[in-house]
Amino acid sequence: MSMHYQIFLVSSWQTSYYLTITKPMSKTKTYDFKEEKQPIAVTITEFTLLKKADFFLERYSEPYIVSMAIDEAGLANPAISFNTMPFPNMRKGDTITFDGQGHLIYGPKYPGSFVTYSILFMESDADIREAGKVVEEVVKSEAVDLGLKTILQAQPTYGVVASVLQKLTELVSKRMQNNKDDELYRRNGTLLRDVKPPYDILRTYVGENDFIRSKVSIIPLEESNGLGSQVNEVSL
Repeated sequence: MSMHYQIFLVSSWQTSYYLTITKPMSKTKTYDFKEEKQPIAVTITEFTLLKKADFFLERYSEPYIVSMAIDEAGLANPAISFNTMPFPNMRKGDTITFDGQGHLIYGPKYPGSFVTYSILFMESDADIREAGKVVEEVVKSEAVDLGLKTILQAQPTYGVVASVLQKLTELVSKRMQNNKDDELYRRNGTLLRDVKPPYDILRTYVGENDFIRSKVSIIPLEESNGLGSQVNEVSL
């Protein structure tokens, strides 16, 4: 049996964040996470379309998720963990839930000392089936223009990597908006190994704005179940 707590973290007119913690009522240790080189995954477990960007137009919305992540290994051999997933024919108030491991943002992989990630929710005004290919090309192009490879090879701190990844996400969003897509929501995170618990393992973070509410979880995961969209490495 367990008790659930929801702690309010940050609130502004645009975005709110919550941390949901599951606390065992007994003293039994249910999971022993091995800090050294154990693979983890960052996943979206569910999201809700609260409001459409083009609410005067089509009845249905065509949202898609773009995620990017960089870990310590991505400094030596510059690469971005990248994933995208479309969700056609959603209506206001619809909730997408992911059984099992959830929709992968990062991993399963051992991050090293850190992993930083960025998640972008967009609404497509074009053929959503082509979104993944187009976005991957945009990510590569903007990463090159930003000089991301040079920055990563210089082995900066995770704080610098997080800032650069957020900038890359902003540029990708602007490029997609030039294609008449709309940004719905953006969220970022950095997970560290040398804290307790490492990488905030087994925690779930809830964030929302006027358009999207989403839950992001950090889980131990040795191997993906191979279902759904998988994380790919985009070499720079």
